[in-house]
Amino acid sequence: MSTNIVNVMNGIVRPTAKFQASIWGDHFLKYASSTHDSSDNHTRHQVYIELKERTRKKLTSKTMSASEKLNFIDVIQRLGINYHFETEIEQVLQCINIDSQRMNNDYDYDDLRTCALRFRLLRQQGYNVSSSLSLLLLLLLSLYLFHEKCEFNTSVRNDVIGMLSLLEASHLRFREENILEKAFNFTTKQFETMLLHDRDLIDLINPHLAQQVNNALNQSLLKGFIRMDARSYFSFYENCNTHDKKLLEFAKLDFNVLQRVHQKELAKLTRWWKDLDFTNKCPFARDRLVECYFCALTIYFEPKYAYGREVFTKVISFLSILDDIYDAYGTWEELVLFTDAINRWERIDSNELSEYIKYFNDALHDYMEILKNECIERKFVDGIHYLKQMVKVMANAYMEEARWLHKKYIPTLEEYMSVALITAATRFLIVASFIGMDPILATKDAFCWAFEDPPIVKAAAVVGRIIDDIVGFKFEQEREHVASSVQCYMNQHGVSEDIAIFELKKQVTDAWKDINFELIQPTKVSRALLSRVVGLAIFMVFYRDEDGYTHPHSKAKDLADLFVNPIDV
Repeated sequence: MSTNIVNVMNGIVRPTAKFQASIWGDHFLKYASSTHDSSDNHTRHQVYIELKERTRKKLTSKTMSASEKLNFIDVIQRLGINYHFETEIEQVLQCINIDSQRMNNDYDYDDLRTCALRFRLLRQQGYNVSSSLSLLLLLLLSLYLFHEKCEFNTSVRNDVIGMLSLLEASHLRFREENILEKAFNFTTKQFETMLLHDRDLIDLINPHLAQQVNNALNQSLLKGFIRMDARSYFSFYENCNTHDKKLLEFAKLDFNVLQRVHQKELAKLTRWWKDLDFTNKCPFARDRLVECYFCALTIYFEPKYAYGREVFTKVISFLSILDDIYDAYGTWEELVLFTDAINRWERIDSNELSEYIKYFNDALHDYMEILKNECIERKFVDGIHYLKQMVKVMANAYMEEARWLHKKYIPTLEEYMSVALITAATRFLIVASFIGMDPILATKDAFCWAFEDPPIVKAAAVVGRIIDDIVGFKFEQEREHVASSVQCYMNQHGVSEDIAIFELKKQVTDAWKDINFELIQPTKVSRALLSRVVGLAIFMVFYRDEDGYTHPHSKAKDLADLFVNPIDV
């Protein structure tokens, strides 16, 4: 794929990118009306409800040991159905955490897999398990250091399943947690060696284990999107000798139920998008409605957040076009006038601006007015104010990047990040996501918190910005484009591209450590709100190996599995 400078009418030169067309078009319009047989649907729903209650009873059973409950919760989470049982899971883990702190019951006999799993699930839930004496001692004495050599015990090396659990646990480390750092480095090195030299041996232990190891090296559970991971986990779990057939059936049914919900929402959004006619009014911009909806899904996929997904998808679709106006089409003169109009938050009557900018600006104002009325109906009076302010913040940050390009200036990495962490859009999208939440949670204080760029939001922005830059900067530089973090680092430190990328990836790793730390209870805002921030960081799964937003064909199969292809039950 190539990009170039395109000359248009009246001698105007624009830095236009040749973006791929949408791969979806009108596909989802066919889901607007249900075609399922009502009697079959009713029967399936009854089975679904019965299986759901069976799972709930099993989870709350008093006959299961603590380790059995940990394993059951792990499977529920991997199958993507934990959202049904949030209260029950919290109660179970709360009891396990209390017992762990008291050095209670049979925890001293945990194997490596169970101990690492206990650590991961508790910390994932926000418990500061590093302060739990019993767990820390168990990690030190049973799992890790061997005398003064600071090496891992040989028995640990030979425990593939246990090491896999340890690797997943190590992804929840904070900065300066040296034991977990050693655990991460050790397990990563061992698995890379195994896959290179002993893959057949792993397959003998379990035919599907090598693939699971490979998946863990490429994408940890912590950083994966639950809906995508669940679909891939179905086949692995089904081939486990001890798998719960009824639980798997419920998970598959649930996947299909959610898929139908999401299909109908995409049908409604596709109609809205077609009515706006941006593909004709702003043909230079990326047409990415389905990809925007996927981003919304990483924020909240559960049925109760239908309105939130609708708002979020519409808002990010507007933002995507705004980005492309500044980044891939607008002239310097147009951008100066456009930024001024946005800062004054007014419609544009001036003949000095092109029709495409006027059209976009009018459509943005129209939608913001609709959203304001919806917010008033929902008694959500603060959200729209902060969202408008964030539009201004974004426009001014885009303008600063345009100014660097106009002056052909390559900033230092620190200068670049001060602006690029804004254009990463994390803070903007967090504010937008809060509008789709319960007003009891998303209060004025919560919006104010997000607007002030707290550490967890900044960390998520670092993840998004650097990963985006690493996979996308070569495509961007085929046309006139502001320097990326990779080039800023290379220019500032006089190093090669590979070294710059290596050092920047360290910042991504540290940012995830900061996210982990900020999720530990007590938190400044509800964990229900913080999970939206984590969802935005997880959205970067869409940028693994290639920018799946700019180049949608690279993720077509993933999206088809999520939105089109049901699971056989």
